[in-house]
Amino acid sequence: MNIWKTALAGTMLIIGTTATACAATPYVSGSAGIAMLEDSDLGSGFTWPYDTGLALAVAAGLDMGNLRLEAEVGYQDNGIEESDDLEINITTFMANGYYDLELPLNPVKPYVTAGIGVADVNAKGFSFDDDSSLVLAGQIGVGAGFAVAPMVNLDARYRYLMTTDAEFDGDPDKIGIDSHNVMLGLRIGL
Repeated sequence: MNIWKTALAGTMLIIGTTATACAATPYVSGSAGIAMLEDSDLGSGFTWPYDTGLALAVAAGLDMGNLRLEAEVGYQDNGIEESDDLEINITTFMANGYYDLELPLNPVKPYVTAGIGVADVNAKGFSFDDDSSLVLAGQIGVGAGFAVAPMVNLDARYRYLMTTDAEFDGDPDKIGIDSHNVMLGLRIGL
C-alpha cells in the first residue's frame, strides 16, 4: 500500500519539524462538505454502491507559520444506493499536518495535508452481530485558505480518506473504505 507509506511519511515529516512550536498560534476550525465513498467490492462477487453523503469535521491545532498541526474529529454518512435503510457511518480521529505553500497569491494560501489516525466504521441497518469496526485510517489532501479577516480563513479542501479493511461479526466479507471528500470550512486563530 504505497498510499499508506506516503501519508505516514508526510505526517511524520510535518510533525518532525515542529521546533518552531514556541511561536505557534492556536486555532479552531470546522468544515462541512460532501463525501463520495468508493463502491465496496465484497469479494463474493457483490458490490455495495454508495450514495454521495455528508462530511463534517472539527479540529483544534497550532499554526507555526508555514506548518500547522491539528487534532481532528470527522464524521461522514453514506447510504447504500437503492436502499433507504442501509448506510455506512464513519467517525475519524486524526492527527493532521499541513504545509502552507508560499506563493504570491495574497490573500490565498494553498496547502498540502496528510494525517493518520483511527476510524470507527458503523454499518447501520444490517443484521451483523456487531455493526462497528475500529480500523487504521490515513488521509492526504490539498486545499487553499482565503484570508477573510485577521486570524480568520475560509478553507476549501479536497481529501482522500482511506482505511484498513473493516470487519463485522456475523459477516465474512471485509469492507475497504476509500472516500473522496470536498469540504468548505472556517479556521479561526485564537
